[in-house]
Amino acid sequence: MHWGVNEWVAVISAALALVSLVLNSVVVNRQTALQFETLKMEMDGEVFAWVHEAIDAVSDAISLADGRGKIYPPDEFRTRAFETAHKLSSLADRGRLLFPNEAPDTHGQHKEGAFQGFRQPILDAVVFACGQLSRLEPEGERDAEAERVLTRCRRLLVSEAQNALDPRRRGQMLQQLAIGRLDDAKSSFALAAELGNMIEARYPGFLIDKRDAAWVAAREAMVQQRQRSLRK
Repeated sequence: MHWGVNEWVAVISAALALVSLVLNSVVVNRQTALQFETLKMEMDGEVFAWVHEAIDAVSDAISLADGRGKIYPPDEFRTRAFETAHKLSSLADRGRLLFPNEAPDTHGQHKEGAFQGFRQPILDAVVFACGQLSRLEPEGERDAEAERVLTRCRRLLVSEAQNALDPRRRGQMLQQLAIGRLDDAKSSFALAAELGNMIEARYPGFLIDKRDAAWVAAREAMVQQRQRSLRK
């Protein structure tokens, strides 16, 4: 079969159209990836700003627990603890805008919308720090146990913030935050449960829900189910 000019022009036009389609697809994919990274950077910036304030506030609480009776006299302690506790409470509520409660349809239906469901561990760290600080009496010597609880609150806060912002695994923030890093020996839920039980042992009635092994297992199963649904 001998092709004429018209046939060759048609073949070349089809080839050029195919190449153009492939190149256009590559450009679109790159633009989509760039838009995603830009949105991720904006989200990370908001989280960074909140985390910085939260870490500073928890650190202030640790300083108050350490300095009670030796640096801060009762009146000054009372004032500073009052202000810091309210700042922590505000940060916890602001954090709900970045880390909304999970499973809002299955728990706490009698509460306002933002408070339905289960708090994420990163917010537990702030709430528990607020609870511990607000229960410290202004008079007395250094409370080493309270300082230890608050230090663990800060460590949980920093660990969870790193999970959300880890540059080595960008794009996986939503899956990482609930269960912690894949190489952690313990899940974030287990760490948050231990921390909550420490405060519950000191101040019975502080926790609304019993945070035992069954609670941890149920939370982890819920997150794993959500991850499986996202991968479908």
